Amino acid sequence: MEIQPEKSTLTFNATQNDAPVEGAFKTFSGEINFDPQHLDQSNIHIMIDMNSLTTSYSDLTTTLNTADWFNIKLFPKAEFRSASITKVGDNRYQAKGNLTIRDKTQPVTLNFSEVESPKGTAKAEGDTTVSRLNLGRARGMVEYDEVKDNVKVHFTLTALQAP
Repeated sequence: MEIQPEKSTLTFNATQNDAPVEGAFKTFSGEINFDPQHLDQSNIHIMIDMNSLTTSYSDLTTTLNTADWFNIKLFPKAEFRSASITKVGDNRYQAKGNLTIRDKTQPVTLNFSEVESPKGTAKAEGDTTVSRLNLGRARGMVEYDEVKDNVKVHFTLTALQAP
């Protein structure tokens, strides 16, 4: 099933100087192959266009795009690939996999719920936490103590079955 970005959202919340900072990625794509009866054959693959980053403040968006942070000129895409999906409750699942941002890959766990949707459509809502410090090398990713390490990512993904 192909992700429908116009019916999906990918947002994040971070903390800078003890104040919340919100942002979103407006352009992303991917595929969800999910069957609750066959989780061992299920997988998720998401590609994020880092150029589509928006935040509450235009100056912050500009800063995050620089070489000190996401360096979108060299790394215009981020990617998540699941390695396994397990059931953790009624309509609740975890997808363990790898998230690559810049030239760094870190393991992440997506916690999500399957949302009832029309036949031929799949919808999931969930979140994960990403460590900016695990992204390493970039000065902005490491050195700024006023920016908290953990960034909460929220998503609503809607996918349609191919005709």
